[in-house]
Amino acid sequence: MIRYEDLKEASKKVEKENWIFRSFLKEQDSEKLDGIVHKLHDELFKHMDCVSCCNCCRKVSPALNQEDIDRISKHLKISEEEFKSRYLEVDEGGDLLIKQKPCSFLCKEGCSIYDIRPDDCKHFPYTDKPEFWTRLINMVELCSVCPVVFEIFERLKDIYGEEFEKYKSQYPDNWI
Repeated sequence: MIRYEDLKEASKKVEKENWIFRSFLKEQDSEKLDGIVHKLHDELFKHMDCVSCCNCCRKVSPALNQEDIDRISKHLKISEEEFKSRYLEVDEGGDLLIKQKPCSFLCKEGCSIYDIRPDDCKHFPYTDKPEFWTRLINMVELCSVCPVVFEIFERLKDIYGEEFEKYKSQYPDNWI
């Protein structure tokens, strides 16, 4: 598996191809794609130590739900209002996000609130959820953040190799 330190450079090399591959994947059978992605997710996470990576904590702002806010503010022994003003911001869609990158709770040893971390963090990068095809734009962007997402894309390219090459050859003007 690629090391998170190598992701930025490696993902930049395949970024254009990943956008093309995203278009290709949108045309594939979604149930079959989910099955492949879920199998890759299970396989890759057996070998991934998220706590030693924490790249998502440096690059992504998780959304918090009310249960997250209640749980974490109680743990920190501060009011919900103080927690919100100190750590959260509202995005354009009205979601409450951790406002600082890297995350305010990231310390040298990893996440300081790991046992009570937000649900968004627990489920990241959502590669085990159904309808992978609906998150492809986000997944292309996460190839530069999460080693598992990067590996899933690279392995999918191997799995769909011939079909993907044929797809690219049908639309050569689109990939210049």
